[in-house]
Amino acid sequence: MMGLVISLLAVVLIHELGHMLMIMVCNKIEKRPLFDFVVTIDWKHVAIVHETFARPSFNLMVALAGPLFPVLCSIVLFLMWKHPVSHQLLFFSLLNTVMLHPACPDGKNITASLKEMKERKR
Repeated sequence: MMGLVISLLAVVLIHELGHMLMIMVCNKIEKRPLFDFVVTIDWKHVAIVHETFARPSFNLMVALAGPLFPVLCSIVLFLMWKHPVSHQLLFFSLLNTVMLHPACPDGKNITASLKEMKERKR
C-alpha cells in the first residue's frame, strides 16, 4: 500500500518537473531568466505558474511536458528495473495522461495553444 502512495506522489512530482524543465528550456530560448516561474503547493494542488510565452508552440510544449514526462521516465525505469514499483509508476504515469483531456488544466492549455496557433496561420 505504501508503495502505491509513493508511486502516485512520485508521478505527481515528475509531472510538475516536466512542466518546470520545459519552462526552463523555453525561458532559455526566449532569453528570459531561467527560473522565471513559481511553484505553488497547497494540501490538494501542486502547480507551476509562469508568464505565458509569446509563441503558442512554447505554451503547447509546456502543457504537453507535464503529462508526457512521467510516461517517458517510467518507461525508461521499467525497461531498466524489473520491480513492482516500476510497474506501479508506469501505471500511474499512463493514468496521468488523462490530464491531456480538454476538461483538465493541461488539456485546456493544449487546446488554447492549438487554437492560437491555428488563428495565427490565417
